[in-house]
Amino acid sequence: MKHNYKIIVLLLAGIAAIYTSCHKLEQTNSTKSTVSKKDASIQIAQSLAGIFNPENGGFDFKNGLSIPTDFVMNKKGKIKIQSVNSTPKCGAKLDTTVTLNMDLSDTSKFDIWVKVNYELLCTGGVPSGLTARDSAVVSIVTGDTKAWVKVGENLTLRSLNPGVANAQYSFDGPVNYYAKVEYNKPTIADPNIEGTFNYTFKSIIVDPTKDPDFIVSGSATFATKGTIGKNVWNYKGTIQFLGGHKAKITIDGTVYTADLLTGEVN
Repeated sequence: MKHNYKIIVLLLAGIAAIYTSCHKLEQTNSTKSTVSKKDASIQIAQSLAGIFNPENGGFDFKNGLSIPTDFVMNKKGKIKIQSVNSTPKCGAKLDTTVTLNMDLSDTSKFDIWVKVNYELLCTGGVPSGLTARDSAVVSIVTGDTKAWVKVGENLTLRSLNPGVANAQYSFDGPVNYYAKVEYNKPTIADPNIEGTFNYTFKSIIVDPTKDPDFIVSGSATFATKGTIGKNVWNYKGTIQFLGGHKAKITIDGTVYTADLLTGEVN
């Protein structure tokens, strides 16, 4: 029996998907892959769906070069941008930390720590770009499960038409994701899972006026390692963004088409 385990779905049912720190996160030591490329591509697609879905919190790519001014956290532990400064002045910055600790029940606990840092870049006195550096640590404990997420980014955004509202922009930089789920009594159907996804995005073009198809084009390289029970994966490859919330994931010459909204792979 083949299982298509989805790390992001398992972890983000009640946890926020923010973004990773800019440094490489700890990875597993295994090198020989016993998880198929198809199953690994599903993990990749699920992580991309989490990264680009603003409902999961963190940087909202549809806001373009706007700087968030207020964050709220709902009862389910998801961070939401409450408001943005749509006309920030040159030199504008936001550097803040958000924390939350909740006892969901006698046996369940949720903790989150998030640091966000934004800075507006200008050329000739005209806003032309934005740096976004975020990091987060999330953990959730239930009666039979423990889960951890370390997520974040270190991105530079550049307007393709500085001074024009809602103009398309490009972004580059690393986005890394680490996730782990441990069961008190793991089974074949519900094994322990751990995965690391290190992305380097290159010339991603975003149209903030389009929803949900705001990613127009661009590419990325990735390296991912992980374990599903006793099985391991260790793959590198490339991603080509096609527009229409679709992307091609290439692993060792094998190409899969991913849906960035659902995380499904064909």
